Amino acid sequence: MKNKGERENNEKSVVFSLLGFTLLFAGCTPKEEKPASESTENASATSVSMTSSTEVAQESTVSSSEAALPSSEQTITGVSGTNYTIDLPSNWQEVPDFTSLNPDNDFMLSDALETKYLAAVVESKQDFADLETYLGLVQENLATSFDTTATFLPIPDTKAYFVDFPATVEGLNIHYIYYVLETENNYVQLYGWTLESLYDSSKEELTAIMNSFKEE
Repeated sequence: MKNKGERENNEKSVVFSLLGFTLLFAGCTPKEEKPASESTENASATSVSMTSSTEVAQESTVSSSEAALPSSEQTITGVSGTNYTIDLPSNWQEVPDFTSLNPDNDFMLSDALETKYLAAVVESKQDFADLETYLGLVQENLATSFDTTATFLPIPDTKAYFVDFPATVEGLNIHYIYYVLETENNYVQLYGWTLESLYDSSKEELTAIMNSFKEE
């Protein structure tokens, strides 16, 4: 019988090995890298305040073994050269070489145990009619990729929508929290995920991190 440490290591490696499979659906248009200078000039300070979306985590209880760690605002530079700020717990970091798993992602983060993840796909608003059109494309992609009928709900007083849903990937049960939002220049798919067995103890942390997202 496996001990707790062995089970955690297996969970970590399985979730990480699925990244390339689960995230291939994410991009709606071909990615085109921009020089860092161009992205910095075009990006304006865009804050997405999503405190009203806390219904995602209202029933969540964090176990004593996963007590909340102190968070601090971190600056993340995406593949596109765009800068973002996110409040991250002290045990979170950027995932190295994530573009080999999915080149559509602008950044990817994980906790130290590699059991909780956050990633973003960022696409120019110039390529889509409006946020509702983009949201519809994302919804179709999710339905096709994960055979889910989960529907995005608007987050009051924001240009953002959210949904959470379970998915089975290669026999492994995973749970996603998914935001689609509008910034000054882009439409963003911001999403976090973990194993289904860890979701109840992780969703409050994931939601708090996602709610702190800002595009500079």
